[in-house]
Amino acid sequence: MNRTLAHLLFLYLCLNLFLINFANAGDWQSGQNSGIYGVRNYKVYLPSNPPKNKKLPIIVMIHGCDQSPDDFAKGTRIAQFADLEKFIVLLPEQNLAYNPFKCWNWVIPTNNSRYGEATVIVEMLDAVIEKYNADTENVYAAGMSSGASMVSILGNCFPERFKALGSHDGTQYYASSTGLDFASVVLSGATVPPNVAAYVGNSCSAMIKNRPSQMPIIIFHGMNSPLMSPVHAFQIEDEFKALNDYLDNGLRDNSYFKDKEVKNIGDNKAYSYNLYTTINQNNEVIIERYMIDKLGHDWSGGVAGMKYFDPKGPDATSLIIKFFKHFGL
Repeated sequence: MNRTLAHLLFLYLCLNLFLINFANAGDWQSGQNSGIYGVRNYKVYLPSNPPKNKKLPIIVMIHGCDQSPDDFAKGTRIAQFADLEKFIVLLPEQNLAYNPFKCWNWVIPTNNSRYGEATVIVEMLDAVIEKYNADTENVYAAGMSSGASMVSILGNCFPERFKALGSHDGTQYYASSTGLDFASVVLSGATVPPNVAAYVGNSCSAMIKNRPSQMPIIIFHGMNSPLMSPVHAFQIEDEFKALNDYLDNGLRDNSYFKDKEVKNIGDNKAYSYNLYTTINQNNEVIIERYMIDKLGHDWSGGVAGMKYFDPKGPDATSLIIKFFKHFGL
């Protein structure tokens, strides 16, 4: 075979591979939510080759400050996981008009309720479920930084809408009672004790019918995070322990959890980390917390070369999907 023919054959194979991948690619859609809390856009990813006659689950992925849905989708590689596991991805977008850094306004007391920005995200979710006939019983949410703080709000105030949650470098629900101590909260931790926050969170959804008996969550935090103190991860865990205790039987009586385990994972290809797991009375792991050594304010195991993403890992996206699969994804 001469060199020219070999070169043409190589180009032909590359073209076919491209066409195959293009044909198997999922579909990106755009939407907009407009209401009393303003106007915000969102992106939706529909996976390639979805199964016929089956409603697809949804994962709501909420970006952090100085990010867009496109950044967050690319950095977390969530579309690739959606193609593999066959779920829809909803990516809400904060509007610059409501925060100059595109942060979600988790610190504002009104937003720590069934109103405000949490309602905006739930309205987006309702629109996507209706348009794409998605599975209302299998909805999950994960976020980074201010997006993770919104996930905490959704889990406390809208527990009936979500099966499990993922938080990366966020804060607990109701981290501030006034919103005026924002800087102190970010750098030093929530100024509302986790047990008090859980009481408020339980009250936020106490009148809702068909509340779940549990709200599982997987938590990640970089130990070198300069923007969100690692103490937030401990507070998120403690607040969700207390919330789950309320969800169990409506009482704060320590009836829900059975045991807690800690594993130390050494530095190999990924950063070393400590993994804390909390187990309920049915021996199910309901809370996982990863405290990752040397990781800054970045998504663990994200795409290299992108701001707020660290490729070294452990792979947070993969671990979140694995965690969600335990709860029906």
